[in-house]
Amino acid sequence: MTSQERLISVLNGRMKLPRLLQTISNTSSVVDIFIGNLMTIGFLIWNIIEGSVFENEYPYSFVKLYTIPIWRLLLLILMITAASWNHSLGIMIAFTIFFYVMDMEVTMEKWK
Repeated sequence: MTSQERLISVLNGRMKLPRLLQTISNTSSVVDIFIGNLMTIGFLIWNIIEGSVFENEYPYSFVKLYTIPIWRLLLLILMITAASWNHSLGIMIAFTIFFYVMDMEVTMEKWK
């Protein structure tokens, strides 16, 4: 068997991966789940703090970035990317962006 045929047979599931590669694969999925849950909890805490404050003021740099259209597009791309990786994280980032956009009108008035 050539190396290409071996790779194809491994990908088709006919041959088992070496034990080290199986361990790395299992570890990476555990790390992926852990990081996803950790980031989701972090954004949940941030949303609770930011969402509980009415008319929250954001830093001046966030106010300046809001006026640039590419920034809002990047926020949308961030939300789509996060939702494709971890659905819960996508929801938390969507809430974060929602609170940011809703508070920005008030914040822009205060910074003028």
